[in-house]
Amino acid sequence: MCGIAGYVDFEGETDPKVLGRMTDSIAYRGPDSSGKYFNKDKSVGLGIRRLSIIDLATGDQPIKNEDGNVVVVYNGEIYGYKNLRDDLIKNGHKLKTKSDTETLVHLYEQYGEKMAGMLNGMFAFVIWDEKNQKLFIAKDRYGIKPLYYTVVGKKLIFGSEPKSILSNSGFKKAVSDEGLSSYFYLGYTLGEKSIYRNIFKLLPGHYLTFDKWGLKVQSYFELGQNKELENANLDSLLEKSVQTQLISDVPVGVFLSGGLDSSLIAYYISKFKKLKSFSIGFKEEGYDESFHAHYVAKKIGTEHYSEEYSPEDVIDSFNQITSRLDEPFADASLFPTFKVSKLARQYVKVVLSGDGGDELFGGYPTYQAHLFKNYVDKLYFLNGDTLLSFLNFTPDFLLNLLPVSFKDYPKKKLAKIVLNGLKIKDSDQRHFYWMRTFFLGEERIYQKDHNKSELKLSLSYKLDDTHINVGQLIDFHSYLPDDFFFKVDRASMYNSLEVRVPFMDNNVVDYAFSTKKTHLNLLKTKIQLRSLLKEKLPEIAKRPKKGFGIPLEIWLKGDLKELGKAAISNEKMYEYVNEKKIKKLWDDHQSGEKNNSGNLWLLIMFSGWLKNWS
Repeated sequence: MCGIAGYVDFEGETDPKVLGRMTDSIAYRGPDSSGKYFNKDKSVGLGIRRLSIIDLATGDQPIKNEDGNVVVVYNGEIYGYKNLRDDLIKNGHKLKTKSDTETLVHLYEQYGEKMAGMLNGMFAFVIWDEKNQKLFIAKDRYGIKPLYYTVVGKKLIFGSEPKSILSNSGFKKAVSDEGLSSYFYLGYTLGEKSIYRNIFKLLPGHYLTFDKWGLKVQSYFELGQNKELENANLDSLLEKSVQTQLISDVPVGVFLSGGLDSSLIAYYISKFKKLKSFSIGFKEEGYDESFHAHYVAKKIGTEHYSEEYSPEDVIDSFNQITSRLDEPFADASLFPTFKVSKLARQYVKVVLSGDGGDELFGGYPTYQAHLFKNYVDKLYFLNGDTLLSFLNFTPDFLLNLLPVSFKDYPKKKLAKIVLNGLKIKDSDQRHFYWMRTFFLGEERIYQKDHNKSELKLSLSYKLDDTHINVGQLIDFHSYLPDDFFFKVDRASMYNSLEVRVPFMDNNVVDYAFSTKKTHLNLLKTKIQLRSLLKEKLPEIAKRPKKGFGIPLEIWLKGDLKELGKAAISNEKMYEYVNEKKIKKLWDDHQSGEKNNSGNLWLLIMFSGWLKNWS
C-alpha cells in the first residue's frame, strides 16, 4: 500500500520542488521508500511513498516500460496479476520485476484505457503516457482506495489525500457548500464532492484522462452486469478470494471482531495458515464483543491479540487523528479502528478484514426497512401516516415484527423513524433519512444562513426502485466507499498498515448482486452468510448485528466532557453553525433530556478539522 501524488502542467508553471512537499505530506502511507518521476521539461511530476508488500527488492516506484515513455505510480493490490503478467509476456512484453505495479504499465501498452475493467483488486493508479502526452488515472470498482484531484487551467493536481493538493501553492483553498451540507447531513462527504471547493474524488469504477484538450471522466464498471456467477457456490468464491489475498512477501494477520463477517474470513484463513488475529474490546457491556473474538480465535487456532478501548484512548489520539484528517468525518468507529490498526502494525504489515459483508449480503436494519416499504406499498389502505396514527396503540409484540432493531433505541421510537421514512417517495432520499436519523439523531444540523429545505443528496448512479434491496444498492455506491472505506483507509494508513477486503473480490461482488437467492427477510439478515457459518462456526451464526462504535452517549457526559466542551467552544465553528443551536444540543445532552451524541460528535470532529485545516 502506498501514497501517491503529482501534477501535469501543460503551461509549465509548476515548481518541481512542490512534488516533494506533496509526497512528504502523506509519508505515513509509505514509510519504506519514496520515488519521483519528472519528464524532460518537468511539466509532469509523479511521486510515491511506498509501503513494501510484494516484491520487496525490485518493486520500487515509479516504474516505466521498456522504452521509458509509459510510467506509473500506484497505490493498492491487484489480485491474480500473475495470470495477466504471463499473458503479457506471451504477447512479447519484457517485464523486469515480479511486482503487480509493472504489470499495469504493460497492460496499458497492450489495452489502453480498457485495462481498468480487467483488474480485480483495490487500487488507485496514475499513468503518464509521454508519447501521447496524456495522463490516465483509474480507481478500483468499489472505491476501496482513495484518489483526489483538481484542475486549475491547464494543470491537473492529484493525490491519495487532499493534503497533497493543499500543499501546492497554486491551489486556493475554500470550503465547498455542497461538501459541507453533505457532511452536516450524513457525517461524511458524498460522491465526487470533497469538503474543498474544486477538489474532487474520483468515483469508484471510474477513470479519467487529461491532456492538452482537457479532462474526461468516465465509468468503466456497472454493477450487476455479470450474470455468469448467479448460480455459483458462495463458499468456494469466498475461500478462493481469501486464498488469493493471503499472498504477500510480509506477515499477514486478520481483524477479528467476533461478528459474522470477520469470523467467516478468519475461518477461511485458518484453512491455509496459522496467523495472528486482532480485536478491540470495551468495558461497556453493550459494546464489547471481545468474548466472541476470543472464542473464534481459540476455535480456529489464531494467535490472538486484544486491547480494551477507553475514553483515554480517544483523548490520547484525538489531536493526532484530526491533525491528519483533512476532511471532517463523524463516524466515531474511526477511533477504535485506529487503535486496532496500531495494535496489528506491531506484528504484521497486512491484515484481512470482513468489511463489505453487510452491504453485499444484507446486514443492516435499513435494508429490512426498505423491504417493509415494499410490503406496505402492496396494501393500498396502508401508508406511513396511517401506520403512525396507530403507533401509540400498538402492543410491543407487534412492534417486534417491525424491522427496527438498532442499538439501544426504544422500539416505539425506532418504529416512528421507520414509518416516517415510508412517507418519503424517493428511495435514495428515504434511505439517507434513515441513515442520518439512526446514526446521528433526529435533529438536523444546518449551515448558518442557508436554506433549511430538505437537502437533496444525489448519487451519480441510476437507482432501480424495484430492486428488493435498494438500500444495499445505495450503500454500495455511497456509505461503503465514502464512509466505510474512507475510515479503514485513514485509520490503517495512519499506522502504515495495509487492509485487504476479501468480500470485495470481483467474483464475490458479482455473485452477491446477481444471485436469485435471498439475502434477507423481515426477521433475519445475512441469510446466506449465516447458512455458511452454521456449518463452520454455529455459535456465531445466530449472533445479531453489532456496530463497531463507541459509547459516546455515556462518555460525552463523563471522561470526554472536557474534550467535547472545548471543541464546541471553537469560535471558528460559529461561522458555519448557529452558536445557540450548538449550546442547546450540548446542554440537552448533559441534562439527559436528549441523546445528542451523534450530532455532538459530528460537531466535535468538524471543530477538529477547522482547527487544523480551515
